Formats: sequence, C-alpha cells, structure tokens
Amino acid sequence: MTVIFSTGYALPSGDMPLKHARICHSLNWLDGGTAAASTTDADYFETGPLTSMTNERWKPTAVPATWEYNHGSAADADYAAIAGHTLAGCTIRFERWTGAAWAALSPDTLIADNSPILSIFPPVSGQVWRLNVLSGPIPTVGVVRFGLALQMERPFFAGHTPIDFGRQTVLRSNQSETGQYLGRTMQRTVLTTSYSWQHLTEAWVNANWKTLQLAIEAEPFWIAWRPAESGSVGYCQTDAVPVPQYMGIRSLMSAEMSVRGLAYD
Repeated sequence: MTVIFSTGYALPSGDMPLKHARICHSLNWLDGGTAAASTTDADYFETGPLTSMTNERWKPTAVPATWEYNHGSAADADYAAIAGHTLAGCTIRFERWTGAAWAALSPDTLIADNSPILSIFPPVSGQVWRLNVLSGPIPTVGVVRFGLALQMERPFFAGHTPIDFGRQTVLRSNQSETGQYLGRTMQRTVLTTSYSWQHLTEAWVNANWKTLQLAIEAEPFWIAWRPAESGSVGYCQTDAVPVPQYMGIRSLMSAEMSVRGLAYD
C-alpha cells in the first residue's frame, strides 16, 4: 500500500494530525471534467479513470506517458488518488498546470505494488491536473481522482486490522475419488476490515458525517487510516452506511464502518 507525501511536506495550519484518517470520497473529489492522454491503446479508454469502475482502464502505448484531468475551472485539491492499476515497477509523479508550466505535487516515486495510491500535498488551486508515468513497464490505470480529503477528527489504533492484512479469498478445491489433489480455483478475493472512531464532537459530526454517508452510498472511496505511520490505503465500498451514535459522554459520538477493499496482486 502506498502513501506519498509532497517533497518537504509540512502539515498546513488547522489540518488534523497525520495520525488521523484521510478519506477521499465522491463529494470531495473533483468531478465533471474531461480527460486527455499522451497516447491510448486502442483496446482501452482515456476516459476510463474518470469513472469509479476499475475494469474500465487507460493504457498508454508507450512510457513516458501522461494522463490529464481538466476540471474546466480552478478548484482546490490536497490529494491525488489511484486505484485499479498495474503501476508496479513504474516511476510516477503527480502534477498540476500553473498556466505556464507543470508543477510537481509529489516526488518521483517508484511504485512497489498494485495497491491503491494516495498522494498528500498542501492545498493548491488548479484547473488541469495530471499523472505522469516517467518510466517503467506500460501500465493500466483504472481510477484517478484529485480533491480535498475528509480529515477525521479523532485517530484510532487498538483493535484495527490494516486492510492489506484482511485478505479474504473464496477457493474451490478439487480432489479425485481416491483423495488426490487435482488443483484449486480462486473464485474471488477481497480485502476486509473495519474502522472505528470514538469521542467525535457533535459539531464535527453535524458538519461532516451526512456528506460522507451520501458519498459512500453512491461510490467507492479511498481511506488511509494513519498516513503518518502506515502506507495502508484502501479503495473500498460498504453495504452498510455508517451511523454515528451518542456515547453518553458530553454529547460525544462514535461511529464504525466495515468495508470491502479492492484486492491487488
């Protein structure tokens, strides 16, 4: 799993500490713009990364390669996120167009595996944003988003299973009538875990939770549960919308959600 910080990143004033989860959902990412790419393989789509479906992908015909998102007007972002990709072995960089040149949002980063990627940088305004694949094998890329992350008010640690360890695989094994092993079929694999927050203030929940609920009803989302210390990033969905409840302590609230994450090789 991969969390990338911008070069010299310093926590902006007023931001929650980086031990608090960051959630990138459909109501805080930039949407409604257009896509362009340096090249696109005939069997793939330059518009694929604009959707949340990981089976519709962009694939360049050669590397170096770039994929751009044009929002149509200036907007703010403090993250870039990728899911459903085969960028392992590639060196990438996120960038924005300043009106005169491309400015780096992240350092050149060699991607180690095909897990979801979250790049965190100070809030910046831009209209055109891009993924720059600088070197490596020709990849496929399923989903790319830029936006302003939800910063959870409280951290958590005890009892949590990082999503990359929560692998759940449904297998079908074959044996002969005499008990000989004849192989095994992997039917599907998902990553599972749960996230739990305590002592959320009523004001913070009122300002943020309804938006989160509406977003995850509609689309998958990225979550980095402790980005300062863990590279664990999930691209997740849930069938049960998380419902906060009062703890009986000074109007403080708690909330929990169980998720299924996109598995990767």
